[in-house]
Amino acid sequence: MSTRASSKVKSDSMSEEVGVAVGLADVESVVAKAVKAAVTVVRDEFNKLYKDLKEYCVSLEHRIEALENRPVPDTPDIDATSLSATLKAMKEDNRRTALAANETEQYGRRNNLRFKGLHIDPNADCQKVLSEFINTKLQVHLREDDIELAHPLPVRREGARSQSAQSSHPSSATSSSRDSIVIARFHDKSVRDRVIRQRKLLKNTRYTIVEDLTSLNVEVLNRLRRNTEVDKCWSWNGHVYALLKNGQKVRVRPFQTLQECLQEHDN
Repeated sequence: MSTRASSKVKSDSMSEEVGVAVGLADVESVVAKAVKAAVTVVRDEFNKLYKDLKEYCVSLEHRIEALENRPVPDTPDIDATSLSATLKAMKEDNRRTALAANETEQYGRRNNLRFKGLHIDPNADCQKVLSEFINTKLQVHLREDDIELAHPLPVRREGARSQSAQSSHPSSATSSSRDSIVIARFHDKSVRDRVIRQRKLLKNTRYTIVEDLTSLNVEVLNRLRRNTEVDKCWSWNGHVYALLKNGQKVRVRPFQTLQECLQEHDN
């Protein structure tokens, strides 16, 4: 084979390899864009559903309040028992709707975590700072695109206390008021789970990692901490659990009393 022919064969082979590489890159780019678009659509649908449910809850609360405040005429046509049953049914309906809205909202936060104790400079890349923290402090190796977004939340005294109180070891957090609460969304929930499992390495430090809970679930945790029957409480995958001083472990939902949880556990 002549030198010219050999060079042509090599050139054609290189062109084919380059074409394959470019083709794969294009496919990966198209798939990545399609996945991102699909995630955006699903997230928007969840947000719309949660908004609709929340508005319905507010509407029901107003109707219940109006009925409760309405003066009852002293006539035989008014059945007090029937009215009481109607109000009770409306309250139960409102509770079920609120629980459904809460579940929907919590599901939308399933890939999120909150980080307390990080010092974030106003000009710093929050996502980069968080990634370095996870790699060094938690010993979890992250790829560049594992964190979808990360940003500090406005620090409000009450809000910061409510969310930071979600930690299983609240006494370990001794950060100053200058520390930021950073919320992060991970592309993959399995990565999120690896990160939060490593928070045991932060014991006795100023850092705290908690799940991104809804306001209703945060209220449940705070209520359990004030209960003298509870030894400790925590959340996992958006569900709230309590370990009682008698050794029983129960899951607690919004609006449930501890006694109701125990009865449900026994059944």
